[in-house]
Amino acid sequence: FAIVAKAASTLSIDAIANQTYTGSALTPTVVVRDGSTTLTLTTDYTVNYTNNTNVGTATVTITGAGNYTGIKAQTFLIVAKAASTLSIDAIANQTYTGSALTPTVVVKDGSTTLILNTDYTVGYSNNTNVGTATATITGVGNYTGTKAQNFTIVAKAASTLSIDAIASQTYTGAAISPTVVVKDGATTLTLTTDYTVN
Repeated sequence: FAIVAKAASTLSIDAIANQTYTGSALTPTVVVRDGSTTLTLTTDYTVNYTNNTNVGTATVTITGAGNYTGIKAQTFLIVAKAASTLSIDAIANQTYTGSALTPTVVVKDGSTTLILNTDYTVGYSNNTNVGTATATITGVGNYTGTKAQNFTIVAKAASTLSIDAIASQTYTGAAISPTVVVKDGATTLTLTTDYTVN
């Protein structure tokens, strides 16, 4: 008489724990059982994975071998990687311009440089005046959470400013201190706030 292979659909596959995105295809170990008997990979079944790189639902499909035939599938979740594990390159000092400064941010996952708006977005704070500014990245897609990097805004050299010509002043016998008009491009600066005069 003939002994025929048992259908793989009657087997059980243990639940597969959530896997964290790594950038590579994820192939977690699969435990297949026939009742209380744990089956052996390649002897009793083979394994194939699909949609197993990016965040979302991945599928592992076992195909019976030897004493088993047919297929059975099990899904598992790939979850986003924490942005806190990423690195942000140091941001060079920025010179005050009067406008909000938004220097380019280079974010890496190991040696892989990530892509703005695909892997993360960037927000800036305290990024106009001289002092410490902050760039904060927020993970998107395969990344989640935030990570911040500070950078310094340094003062602009007064030598780059313009001073309007000062009209000739008539001798009075006292010290003469005409009004000075100082500009940064088209912007007129404010005495004591932006400069002092001697």
